[in-house]
Amino acid sequence: MIGFFLVDLLLSRRLGITLFPYYWIPVVLAASFATPRQVGWFTSLAIVLTVVWSLHSPQASTLKLLLRLAGLVGMAWVAMHLARELQAKERSNRELKDHYQLLAENAPDVVLSSDRQGRISWVSPSVRQLLGHDARDLKDRTIAELVLESDRARLDRAIGQVLQGESSGCDVRFRAADGDGRWISMALRPMSGADGDVLGMVGSWRDIQGEVEARLAEERTKAALAASEERLRLTMENASTGIALLDGEGHVLSINPAGCGLLARDPDDLGGLGWPSFSPPEDRHREAPLMAELLDGRRGSYRLRKRFLQGERPPIWVDCSVSCSRRPDGSLAFVIAQFNDVTEMVQAEAALATSEQRYRLLAENSSDVVLLIKEGRVSWISPSLTCMLGWQPDDWIGHPLSRFIPPDDHPVLEQDLQTLAEGRTVVRRLQALAHDRSHRWVELHASPHRDCRGRLDGIVGSFRTVDQEVAAERELARRACTDELTGLVNRHEALERITAIAGRVVRKGDATAVLFCDLDNFKEINDTFGHVPGDELLRTVASRIRTGLRSGDMAARIGGDEMVVVLQGVRGMDDAVTIAEKLRRAVAEPIATSAGSLSITLSIGVTLLRPGENPDEIISRADHAMYRAKQTGRNQVVPFSDQTDSADGRSVSWQPVL
Repeated sequence: MIGFFLVDLLLSRRLGITLFPYYWIPVVLAASFATPRQVGWFTSLAIVLTVVWSLHSPQASTLKLLLRLAGLVGMAWVAMHLARELQAKERSNRELKDHYQLLAENAPDVVLSSDRQGRISWVSPSVRQLLGHDARDLKDRTIAELVLESDRARLDRAIGQVLQGESSGCDVRFRAADGDGRWISMALRPMSGADGDVLGMVGSWRDIQGEVEARLAEERTKAALAASEERLRLTMENASTGIALLDGEGHVLSINPAGCGLLARDPDDLGGLGWPSFSPPEDRHREAPLMAELLDGRRGSYRLRKRFLQGERPPIWVDCSVSCSRRPDGSLAFVIAQFNDVTEMVQAEAALATSEQRYRLLAENSSDVVLLIKEGRVSWISPSLTCMLGWQPDDWIGHPLSRFIPPDDHPVLEQDLQTLAEGRTVVRRLQALAHDRSHRWVELHASPHRDCRGRLDGIVGSFRTVDQEVAAERELARRACTDELTGLVNRHEALERITAIAGRVVRKGDATAVLFCDLDNFKEINDTFGHVPGDELLRTVASRIRTGLRSGDMAARIGGDEMVVVLQGVRGMDDAVTIAEKLRRAVAEPIATSAGSLSITLSIGVTLLRPGENPDEIISRADHAMYRAKQTGRNQVVPFSDQTDSADGRSVSWQPVL
């Protein structure tokens, strides 16, 4: 303005040209860039310069000055008004810019701008919260660099639409700073120039990871639900079990083919029928309260066996399981009934029950005791145990059988149990403990018990008392091996025992002696006093000989008045002769008989047993020694000697067994 004033003074003095009428132009121009206050100061300067110009210009007059001042003031007022409006507009634009920048920087969505190639020129700082990248690091990078390669085709299609002047968008996965892919919903719109050409793009990125995951989860759920429904449909259609769906009132909604087959009805005829109508009237009262409790929510399910009608055919038995499905609010959705044909099983169970009743009657009323052993313990035993041994069945149940067997028989019992475990049958006589702690002989018949699959599942057996049989057998055995008159071992048993002894291994220092004893003049006593006193005399002699022997020795009667004694464990011939002398003296004592007191003596021959020889040879040697005792005076003990005893010159009384 001052320059303009100096130029005006110079021109007016030298050339007579004045710029005074145009002082308002700088004032008006100042309104385009200055504030209203600055325009006011600029106007004041223009007024001052105008007054100064009028004082130095010869052409100036008061009227012109006032007119110029009035025009300048008017133009100044207009300029100030324009400056005020421009300032207000700039303030509004600046506030609007700051507002949008604040929104862009703090919005949860990312805002960005890019050129036509998708190269980012600006992106809001919120990209750090979204992808973990710093906004400054993304400048000059293309959007495609941040998108996973598999999703770039969708991005290229969206950018292509924007370059054609259309807004577009797509859902793609961006690579976050940690390398993970993250679903982003991207919206793009074109930035066009004055000529309508697309200069770039502006857009926004919104995090939809949760939405995509929820959508994928929903899709998986729908797919799983569809697959489940398909499986349910296939299950119902192909299940061998009958399945029926009922409504809340017990009416049939649907029944699968297996169920229709069990009911012997067409599926079209079953819809809407009541569940109870499938059973005979007399069976319906059993299920009615159960179904009522199920529908009221007092019961979750129930199971029972019932009969189903099959038209003209006899009813069948089914095993029926009924439950219900409820909605989240607790209301009933539908009832599920599953049923299988168990007619054959019911018939088999009835037959089995009848058979079990018969066998139980036999077991409980049999005189023999029947028992079942499982896992080594008695699990059941018949009541006849009480009559037989005095025990109550509960006394045996839960205990091992060995508890009721004397300890002496435990090894035999263990052996039998092992035999049974191998799947073989056992028949054994052993002793059992009665309730009064006495021993009773029983005969046990036992065999392995097998389950329905053929596997060993215990032992089943029976036993009965055989005390009388054992006693009779023992008596028969005793009679078979003893002399009936004297009670001594008989000839056959004596030979068997001597054979057994001869076959044993003898310890060093031990010997076995055989005594051949013959009563002197027994025939005269028999002829004089008769057979009865003779028999009494024989019994007494046998008793005295038996009494004079040790527990391991044996006395046998092998002929009318001939006896054999076997002495085991003697040290030699002298010991045997000493024992023989003791026996001889004991027999020589008077004997009371029915014919009075009688005396008799013994002639005894002694020999030592040689290992491995037969009994005839042994007894023959003792007989030779006895013969020499008789020849040399009777009533004496003579040991066998190879030099003096021979078969020559004697009538042999010993006859070997052929």
